[in-house]
Amino acid sequence: MNTTKDDHSSLPQLRYKKGDLIIKEGDYGLSIYKVIQGKVQIFTESDSVEIPLATLTAGEVIGEMILLDRDISQRAASVRALEDSILEVWHPSMLSNEYKEMPSMLKYIADQALNRLVRMNKVIAKLTRKQQQNAMLKRKDPWSPQRRFYRKQVDLPFVAEGIDSNQKDRFTGSIKDISLSGAGLEIGSKKLAFPLQLDEIIVINTTLPNKKEISVTAQIISINQGKSPGTLLLGVSFTELSPRASKDLGFFLLPA
Repeated sequence: MNTTKDDHSSLPQLRYKKGDLIIKEGDYGLSIYKVIQGKVQIFTESDSVEIPLATLTAGEVIGEMILLDRDISQRAASVRALEDSILEVWHPSMLSNEYKEMPSMLKYIADQALNRLVRMNKVIAKLTRKQQQNAMLKRKDPWSPQRRFYRKQVDLPFVAEGIDSNQKDRFTGSIKDISLSGAGLEIGSKKLAFPLQLDEIIVINTTLPNKKEISVTAQIISINQGKSPGTLLLGVSFTELSPRASKDLGFFLLPA
């Protein structure tokens, strides 16, 4: 960062290289900055993750909240240069008289606009954190973004058969958890008359605790050894669910 004086202004100008941190969230400071050249990003941090709030270019101002509340001196967000940038530095005292002399109606409008900006930044940060949490859940569980109801832990007997083979072999087991988008199945490996494979399509028939019989077509997406000897755990994703089955299963999955 370098400090220079512009030929057409007595105000100091700061020069930042791409990637330089201009303001650090939580630090104390009173200066207001005008972007003269370049591009900067305002962001906040949550759990060590940066959440972008705005990108500013030439002519836009950083730190204007000092005009709304003179007691504010701790930075509410961080600012970083996205490219080589020049910022003009203003001290609040330069603007205090002009602000005080503003007509009451204009001052009220300015205060409302700044207050609204603060609330919007908080909403953006909250929504971004939610999106990041959903993305983390998606990486841990590919079914979670598709859920419209909570996945329930159950112990439902089922009968299933493959549809991609000529054998039409059936196998039985227990559904251990279920949602509108998939289920976890436990089966006895010794009872299988044919080997199961990833991506295989099967039809599952079961009866819900509310006595509703459902039949769903599903794809096997995971095969793992079960906790008990001689058992397998299958993860299946539903590929076809009739409107009636979807309705019956949906009512069952509604939170109690």
